[in-house]
Amino acid sequence: MQLADVLDLDRIVVDLSVSSKKSLLEKASQLLASAPDGADAREIFESLCQRERLGSTGLGNGVAIPHGRVSGQNGVTAALIRLRHAIDFDAPDQEKVDVFFALAVPDQCSDVYLRLLADIAERLGDSEQRQRLRDSERGEELLELFTAEAGPAAGS
Repeated sequence: MQLADVLDLDRIVVDLSVSSKKSLLEKASQLLASAPDGADAREIFESLCQRERLGSTGLGNGVAIPHGRVSGQNGVTAALIRLRHAIDFDAPDQEKVDVFFALAVPDQCSDVYLRLLADIAERLGDSEQRQRLRDSERGEELLELFTAEAGPAAGS
């Protein structure tokens, strides 16, 4: 499974304004629930919050990957949100976060889920990729960045 299989233009939001981690997770839950395989937004929200209580999904450098296993979820679903103004997300480097890649996965999902998380973390760990994400003005551009084949490291 590739990022192109789980991310759709309908679940990409550019320059969203929220004031808190809770508001961000609520919006991410609504986007994830809108997918054909999506569970109820409330169930997704509770799953994302439960995962955050275990420890922040903030990676550092202004990015986070909120994710959770959801019992009513029929497939892996992703949403990409870029905030207009970064918010505190308890990231390990204490930087505020403005780029979020949210995932909702079925309870029984394991290997596919972990590979997707690793792929997303690798892409968001690249400073050039993060800058392109922040410079993009439209959802289509963000979708293209995440669904394009990984760079040279993927083939080596």
